[in-house]
Amino acid sequence: RKKLKSTSKYIYQTLFLNGENSDIKICALGEEWNLHKIYLCQSGYFSSMFSGSWKESSMNVIELEIPDQNIDVEALQVAFGSLYRDDVLINPSRVVALLAAACMLQLDGLIQQCGETMKETITAQTVCGYYNSAGTYGLDSVKKKCLEWLLNNLMTHQSVGLFKELSINLMKQLISSSNLFVLQVEMDVYTALKKWMFLQLVPSWNGSFKQVLTEADAWFAERRREFGGDVAFLESAQGNAFLPVFEHLRLQYIISDLASARIVERDALLPS
Repeated sequence: RKKLKSTSKYIYQTLFLNGENSDIKICALGEEWNLHKIYLCQSGYFSSMFSGSWKESSMNVIELEIPDQNIDVEALQVAFGSLYRDDVLINPSRVVALLAAACMLQLDGLIQQCGETMKETITAQTVCGYYNSAGTYGLDSVKKKCLEWLLNNLMTHQSVGLFKELSINLMKQLISSSNLFVLQVEMDVYTALKKWMFLQLVPSWNGSFKQVLTEADAWFAERRREFGGDVAFLESAQGNAFLPVFEHLRLQYIISDLASARIVERDALLPS
């Protein structure tokens, strides 16, 4: 037997993809969509545009201003399409662009779905991007989940990419938290911060993570020679921004070990 095409598939194909019986044209980012006001009114953005005395309420062609650079044509295509179908498959690599479009168009269901997708796909590669986007678009539960992931995994999932992406403010939040999971000793946190600070200061550096510590030590040794041993790196103009992060190291657990104390003294990153 021939299976009947479901109503939602028919609507999506006929009305959205083919644009049949369209009563409004939306233009944005050089593309055009032949859509239907009755479907667009599910969006808070269009609902308020079409009601009341806005000039757009009587126009058949609307040119959309896209102020958010995260929004692209593909994201708009999925966002508009979501008004004509029950379920949307969200590709994690596209979720931030789609979230941006959903927020602009005030599509609450799609915003929520983007948030769920983000929570399920947090990795070392996505966590910083998700954290920043969650802050921009007001998804507090996603922000909280990213922070939790970082507190649990920062010390065990270190990588060049992650350390380059971690902002000073975010790192300060992590190091100051009593929930930061440290596998062995506090000295490991100091060493991680040294690598992180080097990658923040030299973002063009590209190599394997195994080489970072050697490179960082060499780079900071060069700065020590420049300063002539009088100034700790964190007191210098270059290092000062990182001081609030290092202040949250639990130094009493580092200097109680002689070998660690010697490394800290040699590095001269911290004011004596």
